[in-house]
Amino acid sequence: MKHKSIVKFIIHSLFWIFYLIVLYVLDLSYDTNLNWYNRIEFDMLLLVSGIAYFNDQLLLPYFFKRKNYLVYALIVFILLFSAVFFYSYFLLGNYNIFTCFSINFWVILIPFIFLSFVWVVLRFYEKQKELEKAHKDRIEIELKFLKSQINPHVLLNSLNTIYAQSLKESDTIAEMILMLSENLKYVLNQSTDTLVDLEKDLTFIDNYLEFQKLRTQGINNISYKKEIDSYNHSIAPLILIDLIENAFKYAVYKDSELSNIDIFLSVQNGKLHFYCENEFDDNLEKNKTTQIGLKNLQQRLLLIYKDNYTLNINKKNGMFKVDLKINLE
Repeated sequence: MKHKSIVKFIIHSLFWIFYLIVLYVLDLSYDTNLNWYNRIEFDMLLLVSGIAYFNDQLLLPYFFKRKNYLVYALIVFILLFSAVFFYSYFLLGNYNIFTCFSINFWVILIPFIFLSFVWVVLRFYEKQKELEKAHKDRIEIELKFLKSQINPHVLLNSLNTIYAQSLKESDTIAEMILMLSENLKYVLNQSTDTLVDLEKDLTFIDNYLEFQKLRTQGINNISYKKEIDSYNHSIAPLILIDLIENAFKYAVYKDSELSNIDIFLSVQNGKLHFYCENEFDDNLEKNKTTQIGLKNLQQRLLLIYKDNYTLNINKKNGMFKVDLKINLE
């Protein structure tokens, strides 16, 4: 609001300076023996500025807010007609109405039109800023809502894993609790941000996959490869982990052989490429939790990256394949 007032003040000041120069310095119809400041008609300036700012402060805000443009146009016409008549008839003593309008109408009309135009432009700019802020607030609310669905889900899976291991009296329980603690610390401290450091998010993924290797030892064959040329980038938190979790949810567990989960992650020249492939069970195709997770992921990608990403999910011939590319910041 303060910025808008300063801009408006500068524009109005420049206009009135220009207006006075054109009207009283460059106009040769005045007596050349008079200095320019002696030519100024203060009564006329008072009338012109009074009408212009009456319109700027009262008429425009009142009628445009109510979108009553026809009544506004009628009032403006009457106001300008009355002002020109008053100026010509009473101030100049010119009783020819046609001469009055042909000579004096523009003197009053130009400030009125210009300042009205400035008001409309600034109002449009203000409305755009309000829309941008509302859109930004909506995105933040949606992201927080989506994350509120993601975070408990990550925690629930991890706790179920530790519980299952505790029933087996596994020696890895302490190590798994430590990994879970680190992951929860990341979720609590970083996932409320729109973007986080790439290195922190990938460390979270490394930790999660080590956790899963302990949990699914003898069940899954996990292949994880990384090619990172620079960690000097940011990424939306919990985007990749959602896809990795789906790989474990969809994985087929067989009695005789391991289920393969292949994950490839590359960052080259600011472009992230994530690819994940695993066998999947068609019976999980209608799992509502999985569908909600993927839908949330797609919404987050759209809100954060817009046209700077591609996501392809392919489920054919018993294979679940995910290919994600993002232009990182």
